[in-house]
Amino acid sequence: MFRQVLKIIVPVFLLAACGGSRKTSLSVTPAPARNLPALPASTLYIPVKVAIKPFLEMAEKMAPREITSTGWPAYINSSCDFRYKYRFVRSVFRFACINNQVQVTMNGEYQIAGSQSVCVLNQPVSPWVNGSCGFAPESMRRVNISLSSQLRFLPDYRLQTSTAVSKVTAIDKCLVTVFNNDVTAQVTDSIAASVNAYGKNIDAVVNSMRFDNYLQPLAEKAGRKIPLSTYGYMKLNASNINLGPINFSSDTLRFTAAVSCYPEISSDSINRSVTNSLPPLGAAASGNGFTITTNAIYDYTTIDTLLTRTLHNREFDIKGEKIKISKVQVRGLDHYRVEFKLVFTGTKRGTLILSGTPELDLQQQTISVPDLEFDLNSSSLVLQIGKTFFSQRILDNLRSQAKVDVRDLYYKNKAKIDAQLNRSVSTGIDLEGNTNQLRLNGLIINKDNVQVQASVAGNISLLISEVPGF
Repeated sequence: MFRQVLKIIVPVFLLAACGGSRKTSLSVTPAPARNLPALPASTLYIPVKVAIKPFLEMAEKMAPREITSTGWPAYINSSCDFRYKYRFVRSVFRFACINNQVQVTMNGEYQIAGSQSVCVLNQPVSPWVNGSCGFAPESMRRVNISLSSQLRFLPDYRLQTSTAVSKVTAIDKCLVTVFNNDVTAQVTDSIAASVNAYGKNIDAVVNSMRFDNYLQPLAEKAGRKIPLSTYGYMKLNASNINLGPINFSSDTLRFTAAVSCYPEISSDSINRSVTNSLPPLGAAASGNGFTITTNAIYDYTTIDTLLTRTLHNREFDIKGEKIKISKVQVRGLDHYRVEFKLVFTGTKRGTLILSGTPELDLQQQTISVPDLEFDLNSSSLVLQIGKTFFSQRILDNLRSQAKVDVRDLYYKNKAKIDAQLNRSVSTGIDLEGNTNQLRLNGLIINKDNVQVQASVAGNISLLISEVPGF
């Protein structure tokens, strides 16, 4: 995306900067210093969708579909005069997550058999009297179980859960009628204990998922200057990352990631400061869309290369004379002026030099050079091209042509910019989005470089279809 944005930004201020050193006297009074507006934090609110079907399938496999009493079908002695056995068969899990609170529910059926005796001195002295419920020809008894878990990301990008049974509801109670003993509570307590053990296993798996390792290559890349083809190098300068509440539906986790950064672009590839880790992870992210504001600094050598590549062999018809641009050179002058030198060939050959002071209209989002003037450089050029080429009419036309409408230029290139927001970032990670605005906030023509501040707004989302570790 940044590369396509630069394809708009660079020509905007370079085309408007077509000027040269006009031979007029300038005031010796230094021009007041100009500065770009303070660079605000750029915030990207990125809705993230994580397909966790593989995790759900694993969770389903980790939990036994059947839970039985120890030694089933043998009895468990809960006291000297009572023993019982049970079997519980569950349905598939149903998951829900609202604002980081995970609920796992399941239906189930159980059956139980019990025996009672008479004890003396802690020894049974009478025959066992048996009773049961849920065994054929009776239908199994019904029970509903709910697990609750608090889901959150830690500052080091690890995921943490804490899962436990929150509710066991016996829809059908089990009353062993032979000895009128209600054993429902004993069975549900035993089932809850088994399900709690399953919950701890799930927590152990989730807590071992190392998203920090998964994101480390991204952290190292973001901590250095990123090449932008021929348009320089960008340093992201991320300051913080926050995650909003996590919700779940249709096998997909959804949350919003808010990334704050101070991106800067320059023609300098040297990494004077490098970071190898992402900022600590925080919470409470709320908002939508993104606005990226960046300062770009280009030296004139880079600008010469860009303009020559852009305008090389560009042909113009002026008063019947065809000329073709072969080389472009730009240099900064005092008082925020520039010199724009075009070496041309064709039916006429020579070097045309223009000069002027580019001006940015923030409200209208246009750049113009109202004081654009010729610098004839030598009288021989006049003879080569002809005096009519340097007429006031031609000059007025050049001034008009030098006016650039930033909005119009943006809409002409919008499809190319948006294409960068709809692509695969890496295996299992896909980006979707679009832009809706591009504006310039400042433009400064210095003797040594050109500075520009631009903002791009739009919407972006991320789909993670492959969770690390699954």
